[in-house]
Amino acid sequence: MSDGADFGGAADLIGGAATGGDAGTAGAVPDGGAGGAAAGAADGGQGGDGGAAPDWFANVSDKLGEGETASNRDWLGSLGIKDLDGLVKVARDNQRAVRESGRVKVPGEGAQPDEVTAFHRAIGVPEKAEGYEIKGPEGVQLNDAVLSQLAVAGVKYGVPKGAFQGLVNDFIQIQMADADAEKQRQDGLASEWVKAQGGKADEQIAHVNSAVRALGLTKADMAGLRTGMGADRALGLLAKLGAGMAEDVMITGGSNRFGVSGAEAQAELNRLMSDSDFKAKAMKEGTPERQRWDRLNKQAAEYQASKAA
Repeated sequence: MSDGADFGGAADLIGGAATGGDAGTAGAVPDGGAGGAAAGAADGGQGGDGGAAPDWFANVSDKLGEGETASNRDWLGSLGIKDLDGLVKVARDNQRAVRESGRVKVPGEGAQPDEVTAFHRAIGVPEKAEGYEIKGPEGVQLNDAVLSQLAVAGVKYGVPKGAFQGLVNDFIQIQMADADAEKQRQDGLASEWVKAQGGKADEQIAHVNSAVRALGLTKADMAGLRTGMGADRALGLLAKLGAGMAEDVMITGGSNRFGVSGAEAQAELNRLMSDSDFKAKAMKEGTPERQRWDRLNKQAAEYQASKAA
């Protein structure tokens, strides 16, 4: 049994306003490739002046190669190269950039463990799982146990720190979006249930709250009912239980049992026969008194039949 402060209620099933989160930003691994060096060489005194291409360009192919977006001739023209010395300077600068970039060979099939380790260190994979730094959106409680297991897998499969942070952030956002969509769906189901009760909505909600209190359901219990059973079905079930307990209180004086026995129903009928006001209301179709009268008669008839058997 929970203390009163943690008791649930109909409001926990009916729901409220939705919440959201800011999307995370995935980290990026710098390229450090030779492309930048090529551009730098082109700017270093070899820039074109917009004039005609040198005659020797005619010896360079103007056809696109497979997977290329520009021909060799167009590429030379874009760099502004005017003579062979300029072309040689670009090539030498690019070679120097490759040597000085600290690149390592990408391990292929059958690579040695030290080669794989060197590659992982070069691309930013931490030595241990603790090397990953995960920061979730503000106000979001992360599952540290699950993240710890993911971090171990990250090191095992060579995931760089920036990429790991980005993947986890995106996964958190996906989970939050999924949870928000489900919340909106359950809010809609609850809203439709309330509308279906018409003028008896307040009475039905009161029945729900009565059942929740009698059963000692907490807010966590209500959340479980909402997601596991569905807000509308949970509201309907608890409303029936609450109404049954209310009927039981009227008949038995507050025993809080679900339903009444046939003997108790017969005793209540005998008592109500002397209540002229109740009898007058019970004669009218659709009144609560008529419904109660029919229900008690059914239970009493079943009781009398069982005695005669």
